[in-house]
Amino acid sequence: MRQLAPLAGALALLAVTAFSTPQELRRALETITAPDLRAHLRFLSHDLLQGRAPGTAGGRTAELYIAGEFERAGLDGVGVAHLQPVPLLGLSLDTARLELEFRARGRSVPFTYHDEVLLWPGVEDAQAAADGEIVFVGYGVRAPEYRWDDFKDAQLQGKILLFLVGDPPAPPDEPRRFDGRAMTYYGRWNYKVEEAERLGAAGALLIHTPWNAGYPWSVVQGSWSGEQLSLPRSAGQPAPLPLHGWLAQEFAARLLDAAGLDLAELHVQAARRDFRPVPTGITLRARMPVLARRLESANVVGLLRGRDPELAREVVVLTAHHDHLGIGPAVDGDSIYNGAYDNASGVALLLEIAQAFTTLESRPRRSLLFIATAAEEAGLLGATHYVRNPLVPLTHTVAAINLDGANLWGETDDVTALGAERSTLARTVEARARQLGMTLVPDRAPELGLFFRSDHFAFARAGIPALLLDHGIEFRGRPDGWGAAVLDEWAARHYHRPSDEYRPDLQLAGAIQQARLAFLVAYDIAESPERPAWLEPGQSPAVR
Repeated sequence: MRQLAPLAGALALLAVTAFSTPQELRRALETITAPDLRAHLRFLSHDLLQGRAPGTAGGRTAELYIAGEFERAGLDGVGVAHLQPVPLLGLSLDTARLELEFRARGRSVPFTYHDEVLLWPGVEDAQAAADGEIVFVGYGVRAPEYRWDDFKDAQLQGKILLFLVGDPPAPPDEPRRFDGRAMTYYGRWNYKVEEAERLGAAGALLIHTPWNAGYPWSVVQGSWSGEQLSLPRSAGQPAPLPLHGWLAQEFAARLLDAAGLDLAELHVQAARRDFRPVPTGITLRARMPVLARRLESANVVGLLRGRDPELAREVVVLTAHHDHLGIGPAVDGDSIYNGAYDNASGVALLLEIAQAFTTLESRPRRSLLFIATAAEEAGLLGATHYVRNPLVPLTHTVAAINLDGANLWGETDDVTALGAERSTLARTVEARARQLGMTLVPDRAPELGLFFRSDHFAFARAGIPALLLDHGIEFRGRPDGWGAAVLDEWAARHYHRPSDEYRPDLQLAGAIQQARLAFLVAYDIAESPERPAWLEPGQSPAVR
């Protein structure tokens, strides 16, 4: 194991406060080791946990393991001991009895379910039904700040809306429209579904394109084939849609062609500010037998109380989701989606960081709240539930640092902190990264909207400065481009697939870097008399 290679000289610079010496920080950082990370990672991604799906025995085993580690480290529970229950609604589709027909110009349009179309119900009824015309709504965005409204005054109640995923493109004369190359929350499929609900639509269909989604159709198959989870609806929320679905791009083009429409031309129209919804004349009749159940998962929490009598009431939150996809469609004979990288590795970082903080003789001024969140893969459900039911008031929550995927390939010269540039958190990350011999670099693929796809976003949406501490790709001792190639291959072959498994040859020196950087950033936030702040009001991504 490579021991703190850049830290030896860097920690001489860590004259942070009179209360915690560089030597004390060094000792805490040195408790984060490869053997401990490996032990957590190996157990949490073992076949015995069967992919850690929410509400399963394997998921519960993961929760109890993390709670035990928090307790062993000396962290306190918060009101609910170490487990905050997260109630969930599970809905699955009986595809053997599914009745589904697309009709255009009086003729049925053939398709192959699962390979070209995937649906999931949104209601708890024994059968979800949808009958109606499909209306193409472009990108389905209503954004007054950009003078953009794809819906205009169209009457869309009871219609089935067909969406493009992503943001409307930015033209040369308006390069900052929708943040230019970077995806905004308006581009996420979640937003499209929320907008369809607000409009009283009967359903929402999303056209899958790999370059906007950031993943191939196989990931859609793995993630949306089985039971879909949601938080129970509360009063005041719109009624859920009976029908949601993905259409593979090739089938969407064929379906529209059957109605005399061209998908490529509709793309062009949707990029214009004067776009209006296009009735397609295509009808969909769906009868979807629904299997519904109520289940429960849990956020696992551990509190390290700060030393300052006043500031200890405030918390810095560190999160990592403990769930994965459970058992799903077999790939190469394996049906257990272990989620080693995603996100047993992030939980391993969280546990090691928590343990390192408990070794400090002088704790930071503010408290630190460690949360291993539930049901992230189902749509940030555990983090969203926490934000709606906080164990520490959100007014006393000063920042959130999220860990979703540890570096398993070796040390890097760079690091990325998604969302840090939106707030003063960037200065803290940049300074600590530099001391550890790394350069903070911007999001390399802002068009994928990764900032909106993990648990920190639930906190950011609630107005709390938040970031995802990702790892770099410039691996030490490797040729230029090696890291990008390795991660591209991983995304194509292993993301949300059973092959995301623990291997003895994983290189954890980079994970140690990542954990130590997260420790130092959290320490600085907890120790500083000033709270982090958004750089400007518009940087807080609170989209309705």
